[in-house]
Amino acid sequence: MIGPVFFMLLNTSIKKGFKPAAYMAAGVALSDAMFIGIAHFGSTMIGTFDQHNTKIGWIGGLLLVLFGLIAILKKAEQAPSDIKLPDDSKTMFIDTGKGFAMNSLNPFVLVFWLGVITALNAGQMVGKSHLLFFFSVVLVTVFSTDLLKAFLASRLKKLMTPVVLIWLNRISGIALIFYGIKLIYDLS
Repeated sequence: MIGPVFFMLLNTSIKKGFKPAAYMAAGVALSDAMFIGIAHFGSTMIGTFDQHNTKIGWIGGLLLVLFGLIAILKKAEQAPSDIKLPDDSKTMFIDTGKGFAMNSLNPFVLVFWLGVITALNAGQMVGKSHLLFFFSVVLVTVFSTDLLKAFLASRLKKLMTPVVLIWLNRISGIALIFYGIKLIYDLS
């Protein structure tokens, strides 16, 4: 989705190059992995999924729909190239730390992963090997997508206008709404 991390990746790639943005994307992936772990282990400690699968699934589906609506309604206020970044990327650790911190400081990241975990638990996909495979694929996909965004940013910086960003938000929002509604429908 398009948020602070998206803009940070684009701006870093446009202004400092692909390598610092790639390290930032690695930090984002590490942060997501941490939140997935927190969401998973927190949800397994609750232990009430077996008794309340339908209710919990509805909550997860509604959360996905809510995130989709937020993405659709969110306006891009400025182009990524308009944001000024200080040139302080001297090492891979600083860039990775910036990506980790930026993603970790967004409270909606944990809420999002809790919604995904809830949806998976409600859908009976709770085997450890299934979850490990699913989240490994998700993290690799998110990391690859972030790398692709960083790679293309410098080549497409003239195209990254607020209008384009609004449409990217809408497309990702529609996808989230679709999956949320599908989850609710499957539980009905």
